[in-house]
Amino acid sequence: MSELFIIFLPSSFLLGSIPFGFLAAKYKGIDIRQKGSGNIGATNVTRLLGWKIGLPVLLLDILKGAIFPLTIRILYGDVQEILALSCGVAAVLGHMFSPFLNFKGGKGVATSFGVFAVLAPGSTLITLIVFLSLKKIFGFVSIGSIGGAFTLPISYYLLSLWEGKSFHTPIFWAIVCISLTILILHRTNLIRLFKGQEFASDKEKYSKNQK
Repeated sequence: MSELFIIFLPSSFLLGSIPFGFLAAKYKGIDIRQKGSGNIGATNVTRLLGWKIGLPVLLLDILKGAIFPLTIRILYGDVQEILALSCGVAAVLGHMFSPFLNFKGGKGVATSFGVFAVLAPGSTLITLIVFLSLKKIFGFVSIGSIGGAFTLPISYYLLSLWEGKSFHTPIFWAIVCISLTILILHRTNLIRLFKGQEFASDKEKYSKNQK
């Protein structure tokens, strides 16, 4: 088992560290950290460069969270659940604290989605519905992300009770820790929301807000 950790964990962290949003914007001559919300995630990329660039960034950020947990699940099944979870957490941490960006990065929402879509698909589906609903109602991705961060651990807990399983699992506590980290990283969004200065979700509204 130790050999597998030595192989998979650093690889997961490095894959998670690849700042696809930063690289896509850099290709277009933009330092994404200096524009819009300053975040390197797909939302800011879409806001500034449109969905044709933002969508691939989103899918890549999701994939880098999912690929190692999914690979380990396929190769080893539930026997290596801790390894799969550890790799997922490593990918999220790599995204949030990328060594390629001086240990700064994104807020980890899409990458976390990729991880738990593999490891906790039912809870992740409920969270996705909440995210999309809040985004549709309020028009802000940040509100959807904050709502999702609250929903994921609660839905995992409730689904565990409904299925007659213990929620005291490593996956649950990983969900709690990552959700809390996502909420902390969204503190500037909360401040802008309270001030009525939050960035709109789409490019057109963003452009109008800057005039």
